[in-house]
Amino acid sequence: MLLDILIEGAEVFDGEGGEGKRTSVGIVGDRIAYIGPALGAQAAKVWVNGKGCLLSPGFIDSHASTGLNYLREHAADHKIYQGVTLELIGNCGTSTAPIGPRLQATMEQKAEQIGFAFNWSSLRSYFEQVESVGLPINLATLVGHSTLRAGFLEHWKDPKSHEFQAMCSALKEGMQQGALGFSTGLIYPPGCFADTQELIELATIVKNMGGFYASHIRDERTEVVNAVEEALLIGRASGIPVLISHLKAADKHNWGKVPLLLKMIEDYQTETHNRAAVDVYPYTAVSTKLRAFFPKELLQDGLEAITEKLRQESCRTQSHQWFRHRQIDFASMWVLSDDDNNGRSLVDIATLQNCLPEEAACRLVEEHHDTWIIYDCISEQDMDAAILWKDSMICSDSWSYPVNAKTTIGKPHPRTFGAFSRFLERYVFQTPRLSYGDAIRKITSIPADFLGIPHRGRIRKGHFADLLLMNPNTFADRATYKDPMQYSEGVEFLWINGRPVVEHGELNHDKHGRVIVPEQLHHHS
Repeated sequence: MLLDILIEGAEVFDGEGGEGKRTSVGIVGDRIAYIGPALGAQAAKVWVNGKGCLLSPGFIDSHASTGLNYLREHAADHKIYQGVTLELIGNCGTSTAPIGPRLQATMEQKAEQIGFAFNWSSLRSYFEQVESVGLPINLATLVGHSTLRAGFLEHWKDPKSHEFQAMCSALKEGMQQGALGFSTGLIYPPGCFADTQELIELATIVKNMGGFYASHIRDERTEVVNAVEEALLIGRASGIPVLISHLKAADKHNWGKVPLLLKMIEDYQTETHNRAAVDVYPYTAVSTKLRAFFPKELLQDGLEAITEKLRQESCRTQSHQWFRHRQIDFASMWVLSDDDNNGRSLVDIATLQNCLPEEAACRLVEEHHDTWIIYDCISEQDMDAAILWKDSMICSDSWSYPVNAKTTIGKPHPRTFGAFSRFLERYVFQTPRLSYGDAIRKITSIPADFLGIPHRGRIRKGHFADLLLMNPNTFADRATYKDPMQYSEGVEFLWINGRPVVEHGELNHDKHGRVIVPEQLHHHS
């Protein structure tokens, strides 16, 4: 049998966590068809010399939130240059579908603002839309809880029973059309107004349909222990697998709590025999909207009302007190924006405006309720504990950033361009705290198994040929906080579904990605 592609001479890591082996890997069509001794160049149409390189499954990003930019060109260049071949979008409670009637206008506004054609409401029609323009990498999604609430509820604080039923139906439909589970963003409106019972009922629907629950938990700061407890309680009550998103204990007075959180998850796994895992990014700074740090009452009447409320003295004072109570370190928080404030800390902005940092925060959100910030608030030891934990996976927690896009939102967090390269560089190549095999497992087979994606995440005969050939001597992360839009280096070849998207270090802009749905749907196998 003539192989389409044969990769020889590389050290092969199969994704299971073991040592590398010198073996040859051959591809026919979109699958791995041969693993064994060298066959020589005549055995394949294309022969690739992998000498001095490492071959592994393509990386799986378990936490991305980039769905809308797939309608534009170059949507995943920054992921491809890190070796990512599949990403899961729809995290933190926000997904591209299903779009309920109350969300239509916002989506039309976003389409106008970012520049994409919006003409779907169901998940199936979104999938059709991205498939018609072509996918640069494989794409799977969750259904976002905040998206459901924003689409179907009139008042975020008290859902009426018929509105909740509409949410449940939309969630069922999203699952039937290929979502892998559902996600919450419990610090963001409108998700933050849901009680635990609402989440258990939705989780039960998803559990019965074979999905999992991913949560940006209710508090990653002072109340982080209770927030993890709530996520595990939802798992206990519904039997659903639980994934705690980008695990952290933020702000200095909470440092050191991550080992305790991991212990809680281990105890839960032992007691219930249910699956629970975490994903984590290798940075000590977070990136989010500034409004997420404000009191919930300010957010409960929708985003448009925020500006009005902040004009009231009482709301202003309440916000100032809340920031002080939360011990927010404004010197370690800087703004991502398209104006002069970009890259300035809140303390710097306050100095320029001759006011307190608390007041500077209020002014920024009053002026622009979508202001993005970067906040350096995680301890290195906590980050290490989460990354080195046996069941953790690495994620970028990023939205797509086409470098040539006409419009972008501020500057991205460097994890968008460097999470996977930085992880390998920091934990394997510079100071080896993980073997390469164990590190690869965290970004290939662990996420494939947890997310429920069969035939990917491993180098095995019959599996899809999502493969990365990288040069360990040149593999590096280039993205910094000051200059985040820098591609990683060291990817020699990247194949997605058996077709090359990077050859000899150069991106070819071909689109071989697919929509990934649960196996029983066989939408695209």
